[in-house]
Amino acid sequence: MNIKKYTIVLASFLILSCNNKQETKSNKPHLAKTTTENDSILTEETPRKESINLFTVTYKDSSNVAFVSLSDIYPLNDNASDTLALPNIEKMGKQAAKSFTLEPKYRNRFLSKTNISENDSLFVYDYSKNKLASFAVKSLKATALLNGYSSEEDWPYPKYYYMIGFEINTQSLNGFSNYYADVLVYVGKENPFTKQQLTPMLWKKVSIKEYPSKSIKKEDLADLKNKPLGNTYAYKTDSFEYFLQEYLNNLKEVGSRRLIVIDSKTKKIIIEKMFIEGESLSAAPLNYQNGDNVAIQYTGKLFKNKPPVVFGFAYESFGCSAISLIDKSNEDIYIQCDNRH
Repeated sequence: MNIKKYTIVLASFLILSCNNKQETKSNKPHLAKTTTENDSILTEETPRKESINLFTVTYKDSSNVAFVSLSDIYPLNDNASDTLALPNIEKMGKQAAKSFTLEPKYRNRFLSKTNISENDSLFVYDYSKNKLASFAVKSLKATALLNGYSSEEDWPYPKYYYMIGFEINTQSLNGFSNYYADVLVYVGKENPFTKQQLTPMLWKKVSIKEYPSKSIKKEDLADLKNKPLGNTYAYKTDSFEYFLQEYLNNLKEVGSRRLIVIDSKTKKIIIEKMFIEGESLSAAPLNYQNGDNVAIQYTGKLFKNKPPVVFGFAYESFGCSAISLIDKSNEDIYIQCDNRH
């Protein structure tokens, strides 16, 4: 999260919008089917409300401004009676309306609807560099910015074309990962991140016989039909053992994966994740697989008040990637990446 810096910026500004949910602002997960030992399943139709709202950072339309979009939790529509969402766009003019700072009454509405206080802080954490920066909300500009899929032909711009969020001077983020690929953002009163360095997972190829014995559910078997087995990998820490099975697509390339995490002491399966290749999802390369120094899969204690996490196995075209908690809650926290196409 090269290829990793992957689609991170299809062009710095375009990512900004390609990091957006479709114009309906649907926040349905596209990532993967997930099961635990009780075989509960998360489907695309399941409504979500994340236990913690995490956001991304990207460049704005200049080299010294970064932008954090909160539009996933502040959806806009063109209801004529919703006069406090944004000012009258037509009166602003076509150029001025492309990007503008919210005046106090619109800023207040934005903060109120997102449950953010001027006394809160915006925490920016780079888990690959273990760097944390924080900013008082009251010191940040709240900005409305057109997404990259809009055009002047859409004038007057509909409200739902806008991303609403905070601007940060990029000088304040010196030393963070390129394109902010490994950066997470939280807005609130207290920093939720442990600031304990996450561990990039160094995968070891193993025999398929070492893969934990657990039947694949019928629906998952259907998704994996005609997909031959690829390599099997393992990774261990003091607390957990991770096993990864690859499945090949028609091009004989890795398309889908099955992840199982077991308790190192009890040897019981804690979580199982299926990452099935599709229009929206593709497999991320394994760490250091291409002879570079790029890590994508990480594990460790990311949050102060949550179990350890594991993530980085797939790329999302239309949705947002998820961080999986390693415990029986089976929770996947989908990052609010504002991915609209």
